[in-house]
Amino acid sequence: MNNDLQKKLDELVKNSDYIVATPDTIEKMQQKGLPIKSTFQTYENYLDKLFDKKRKIASEVISQLPLLDAQIANATVQSLYDEVRECFVLGIPGAAITLSIVLFEYACRYSLYKEKLKSNPKTSWNKLEGMTLGKTIGELKNVGALNEDEYDELTAFNKKIRNNYLHYNIGKLVKEMVLKELPSIKIETGNVTVEKNVLVKDRPEFWFSAKRVLDRDQIIPIARFCIDWTNKLLK
Repeated sequence: MNNDLQKKLDELVKNSDYIVATPDTIEKMQQKGLPIKSTFQTYENYLDKLFDKKRKIASEVISQLPLLDAQIANATVQSLYDEVRECFVLGIPGAAITLSIVLFEYACRYSLYKEKLKSNPKTSWNKLEGMTLGKTIGELKNVGALNEDEYDELTAFNKKIRNNYLHYNIGKLVKEMVLKELPSIKIETGNVTVEKNVLVKDRPEFWFSAKRVLDRDQIIPIARFCIDWTNKLLK
């Protein structure tokens, strides 16, 4: 029985990107004498594999990231963009998305600062630095830097994308996602079952892996949105 169970477990592991097991399941495996394999590796081996993988990703995706407009002479903006690019090409989409949003938010705030300086040379940056993005977008519209459609577009981005990512509302981020197939094995009997069309929002144990897939799919459109708007607001 244990040999058959071990073969089934090995097959599931071989075909899966992520394995989720409860402490109770691990305890039952130990009671049955099933080996729990360690994934420990030395830092040197870990880094070698990581950099080989990241180098391949970087070569494939570097041309997909929009360029920052050369007319933007702002060291803070350039530094933020460089950080976005580093995370993007190294295949760290979650961090690249977060930094892209920070870049966009800074561009909105600095654009408003420049507009206010036109009418009041003594405008304080400190007052703008603590302003919420929603209020900043509203102020940009009030000073004529955004039309109605642009205001609606940025407001929607703030509510649907920015807030969920920067506040790490992971449940909201993955609520529309579906696992087409979810295989599992019952340790007591060795029965393998495959659930179809599983709603991720109902299975918190899979939120972390679902978000990784979401980040991978969303990094290019979100980065493009943020960088394009940075160019539009600041060049």
